[in-house]
Amino acid sequence: MDAMNTTVNRRSRRQQTKLWRVPVLRVVSLTPRMTRVTVGGPELADFAAAGTDQNVMLYFYPEDVELPEPLTHASARAIWSQVRPLTRTYTVSRYSAETCELDFDFVLHDDAGPASDWAKQAAPGDQLIFVGPSPAYVPDLDADWHLLAGDETALPAIAQILRELPATADVRVFVAVADEAEELPLPFPVTWLHHDGTDDQLARAVAAAELPTGRVDAWLAGERGAMVALRSHLLDVRGFDRSRVRPTTYWRRGETGN
Repeated sequence: MDAMNTTVNRRSRRQQTKLWRVPVLRVVSLTPRMTRVTVGGPELADFAAAGTDQNVMLYFYPEDVELPEPLTHASARAIWSQVRPLTRTYTVSRYSAETCELDFDFVLHDDAGPASDWAKQAAPGDQLIFVGPSPAYVPDLDADWHLLAGDETALPAIAQILRELPATADVRVFVAVADEAEELPLPFPVTWLHHDGTDDQLARAVAAAELPTGRVDAWLAGERGAMVALRSHLLDVRGFDRSRVRPTTYWRRGETGN
């Protein structure tokens, strides 16, 4: 995921990078195209959860690879010259310190990709290896209103951000998904869009909306072309202060899937 502007960073403090290898506890289908995988174990007791869009790097090794023991961040990097995992960045959908569990929500892409393919086959007892965690976006609670926009890949982060906003917050949410079956219950009203294959769909929806006045705190994430179009609308047409708009690329159309 790469930031696209020079926004003032409102991020939680970076924690020490660590590698975890933990078992799958549960696999639940949220929608026809999204699966939640819950992993857990006592080793997650020291996971430094920060909420919102915090992520980790998932490691996917070939099944026949013999990994060093103990497998740590240092030992994994030491064998990169012989075997390097495929990696994908994923948002932490939920962390429970009481049960030492983490949830990851996987979009089941039609195109082959290591994370999506793994999630389609995941079952209790399987192992998931990941490194992190990243810092997390810190919403500006002094903002007059909040704008959240993205596609299904941003849904886990959007859901986390909404859960951390006060119930009295003035929030506008725009999410593009495949169809009605992919819409998830969220704690604030959402303008749901169904993909039409264009890069500017989110931008057009926001352009057509009546938005509040005052100081905005905008968090945007999804496909790069959509983020470019949406950022351009917010800065060039709406005239938002660029320091108040945070777009992040989660994926790029035409590249190998997650």
